[in-house]
Amino acid sequence: MFMNDYKTIKLEEKDHVGLVTLCNPPVNTITFELLDELSKGLDELESNENIWAVVICSSMKIFCAGADVKALSSCDRAGNIKTSILFKDVFHKIDNFPHPVICAVNGAAFGGGFELALACDLRVFDRRAKAAFPEARLGLVPGAGGTQRLTRLIGSGRAKQLIFTAKALSAEEAYRLGICEYLTGEGDATAFALKLANDICRNSPLAVLLDKKCINYVSNDNSLSDGLEYETYIGSDAFMTEDLREGISAFLEKRAPVFQNR
Repeated sequence: MFMNDYKTIKLEEKDHVGLVTLCNPPVNTITFELLDELSKGLDELESNENIWAVVICSSMKIFCAGADVKALSSCDRAGNIKTSILFKDVFHKIDNFPHPVICAVNGAAFGGGFELALACDLRVFDRRAKAAFPEARLGLVPGAGGTQRLTRLIGSGRAKQLIFTAKALSAEEAYRLGICEYLTGEGDATAFALKLANDICRNSPLAVLLDKKCINYVSNDNSLSDGLEYETYIGSDAFMTEDLREGISAFLEKRAPVFQNR
């Protein structure tokens, strides 16, 4: 049972998976209210020891149309900086959520909606999904991590191509470029993402948590030698867990492990 009563998102607990559904009609515009509720929702999920993975999806035919353009039209430079920081704080929380966060994209993920997807660990696109940074056509810059996360994901040349032209990518193009890791049939993204999350949750949640820490360390421009040292010490934390003992016992006894997140 979740503590907060949300208006723009819906939280559900499905076994060990926290399902976050964006429901801010008509096109899931990212408002300050949605950002606040998404931040509080992530805090609730993180504090729930039964949640070992998160799926973010949409209740509509569009995933997320991005920020409120009308609100941006009345914004000055100082206001934009404040807004950008609010977006980045929430997306940073997704990026650093201890457990895997999977984004199920159906329909369009534009602007801030695309940035939200990029902040997640894995992305599932259905075949009618589209992704774009249309900001250049509006005289704007993708200011919530888009230039940074997209470049890290697909390289500077491809990122420049997409951001400079402001053209929308099809789901197939996004998959080919490595923007999404999974491509599903129309309307199947959420179901696929939930199955993927359940598959991940069959493994030790503490081991996956440590995996995420090590992989994220690479994204922070650390050297290979620093990364190897970090991996050694962070990976050794697994030997302090009951999950490791259960995993090894199950392997030796030729049975499925029963992990407890301890």
